[in-house]
Amino acid sequence: MDDFEITWYMQELSMHSLGVEHEFMNMLQVASNPETRQQRLVWFHLTSCLAHAAMMSKYLSPVRPQGVSRERKRTLRRLLEVADDSEILSRAARDNIEHFDERVDNWVGEDCGGILEVVLPNRRGYEILDGDNKRIKRVLLAEELIFITENRDGSKLEIPLEPVVEEAKRIGSRAGDWIQDNSPYHFIYPAQQC
Repeated sequence: MDDFEITWYMQELSMHSLGVEHEFMNMLQVASNPETRQQRLVWFHLTSCLAHAAMMSKYLSPVRPQGVSRERKRTLRRLLEVADDSEILSRAARDNIEHFDERVDNWVGEDCGGILEVVLPNRRGYEILDGDNKRIKRVLLAEELIFITENRDGSKLEIPLEPVVEEAKRIGSRAGDWIQDNSPYHFIYPAQQC
């Protein structure tokens, strides 16, 4: 894999890093406003944020790495200093976003006693609402910035958002630095408007 090819991957990682950060900030803005906190726009931004993180995960941790994808994984992780325990690599989080249809399939025809999709101020509110028969579609604990949803088997999945966002930003920054310092391409950017 040469520097021309590596540039293509670095550009994608940089773009998705910006997507993570942008959508996270939008989600925070909507979730912190009492008038919009319970609107589905919160989930639009949060799902978009996590989808961008999932795309980064795909580049850095392909499902069955072989050939080019194995070389991509090895090269990008080395150049970007991505550890095996990186928050961006979570398969559970990635699967949840990519296969959410399967979660909905689990609920069809089931007497589940309710499905939670709500922004709550803290964990205490969640503990009060979460009964044995409740299914968790989407819950955001605003104080802790933890997203709670379900795995394929119905078990609860908690995703602390800030570590994912910080790791995405770190990777994006390193990708941008690599492009600046190593890319053999000469980029022409449009002039900025004042």
